[in-house]
Amino acid sequence: MRRRTFVVAMVVLLAPAAAAWPWGHRAHRIVSRQAVALLPEPLRTFYAKHADYLTNHSIDPDLWSMEKTYPAYTHYIDLDLLEEAPFENIPKTWDDALAKYGEARLKQAGTLPWEIARRKDELTAAFREARWEDVVRQSAWIAHYLADATMPMHTTKDYLGRDAGNIVLEERGPNRSVHHRLEWGLFEKLPQRCEGIAGDPGNVSPLDDVLAESWKTVRHSWTLIPPVLAADRAAAAADDSFGETYYRYLDGVMRPLVSQQLRRSQELVASVWLSAWEDAGRPELPRTSWPGAIDIVIIAAAVIVLVGGGFYWRYRMIREHLRRKG
Repeated sequence: MRRRTFVVAMVVLLAPAAAAWPWGHRAHRIVSRQAVALLPEPLRTFYAKHADYLTNHSIDPDLWSMEKTYPAYTHYIDLDLLEEAPFENIPKTWDDALAKYGEARLKQAGTLPWEIARRKDELTAAFREARWEDVVRQSAWIAHYLADATMPMHTTKDYLGRDAGNIVLEERGPNRSVHHRLEWGLFEKLPQRCEGIAGDPGNVSPLDDVLAESWKTVRHSWTLIPPVLAADRAAAAADDSFGETYYRYLDGVMRPLVSQQLRRSQELVASVWLSAWEDAGRPELPRTSWPGAIDIVIIAAAVIVLVGGGFYWRYRMIREHLRRKG
């Protein structure tokens, strides 16, 4: 979520249709839940136990921005505020970038890749120290930022599309700009839009360098800006009132791109969770609350022994009673 966070928050809170989440809510929830299914064991079982928490708290970073308790600039990086494409001259580490641009310019452009790297380190430390509640919290939060990195309009200073000539409305809400229409309006008008989009477990693996992967992701997202802008202009030409015709046109054109980015989000989230666990030394995970197959056999045997023993004891007592009376 970007500079419009407070307005978006109020609309979401006051609107009767609770399903009208932007990319920062509806899709974030689905990305986090679907990422669990892509994990290898034993992580999949551990994360599945906490799937509801991960789903519900994957939107926490947006809420922090709305409440102004955590900076909004952690959600994006305007690459074109720092260098010209293909952005190879942007230093990858925070210290080198700070030395080159200064803190004020970096905060203006956004700090998303470094936020991802910092949170991955925190997740790794939580795994290493067996702080399981922190593991789940950090997993939900880093999932949000990783998904943000796959959103094309989170990588440019022209995130509204005004400089490109796309329509920008003065009114606030899901139709205001190409950014709003893509990540909010599309999912409001077509709430089933991202249901059923699932990544490939074969694309999930430990990452050697999460920071480098974050930079690769945001640079790729930036290359998708031209087709996003073109699709918005074409859809607006068909319906400049941004009604059902506009969104069905936009969905028809953008379906492959949006699906690709949501799948990539899920695979990236699962890969980073896996990387943190691997880098922490693959610590033994806490047992789930549900018994495994061996546990079930042991419990069943214990029940049989106890119940059978009880019946046998009652049978002996009855026989002894009858013997004495006879």
